[in-house]
Amino acid sequence: MPKTLASSFLIFALLVIAVLSWQWLDDDAVTTSSSENPIQMAQNQTDYYLENFKITNINNDKGQIYELSGNSLSHFIEKGNSAIEYPVMQVFSNDDDYWTGKAQRGNLSADLSVLELSNNVDLAHHRHDSPPLVSVQTQSLTIDTKKRQMTSDQPVQFSSENWSFNANQMRADVDNGMVFFNSGVEANYAVEQ
Repeated sequence: MPKTLASSFLIFALLVIAVLSWQWLDDDAVTTSSSENPIQMAQNQTDYYLENFKITNINNDKGQIYELSGNSLSHFIEKGNSAIEYPVMQVFSNDDDYWTGKAQRGNLSADLSVLELSNNVDLAHHRHDSPPLVSVQTQSLTIDTKKRQMTSDQPVQFSSENWSFNANQMRADVDNGMVFFNSGVEANYAVEQ
C-alpha cells in the first residue's frame, strides 16, 4: 500500500508540475506575442514631450536661420506637428538684423519650417544687439523660415520711439526688412520739439 500511495503522490506531483509548466509557457507566449506587435497609439496622441527645450536651425550657406525655445513641446503622430507652450523664436536675416517673436502658444510644422504663434504675440525687430527698432503686437503670426516671411491676418499694432500705427494685416520679409500692410492703416507720429 505505501508503494501505491507513493506512486499516486508522484503521479499527482508530476501532473501539478505539468499543469503549472503549461500555464507558465502559455503566459510567456502571450507576453512574447504582445511584444512582437508594436504599440498602436491613437493618431492624435503625443509620442514625445520636451520641457525647457531649444532648437537651433543652421544652414551651411547662410549660417544660423532661427532659434526656437519654449516651456514645453508636445509632438503629435498624426500630422507630425508640435504644440509649444510659451514659444520664443529668433529669426536671423542676411545681415546682423533679427526678429524675436513671443507668444503663449505655438504650433510648429512637421518639417520645422513654419511656426504659428497665437495668443498675445509680441514681435520685435532688432539691429545687432541694440534695443528693438520696432515692436509689434497681434493675436496670431505665422513665421515661415523657408519663404523668409512673417504674416498676420489679425489686426497689428506697430510702435517705435516716435511713432505708432495700426493695420488690419501685415507681411514682413525677413531678409530685406520690408513690411507690407493691406488695409486699415492708421498712423501717429510725434514730432520732436
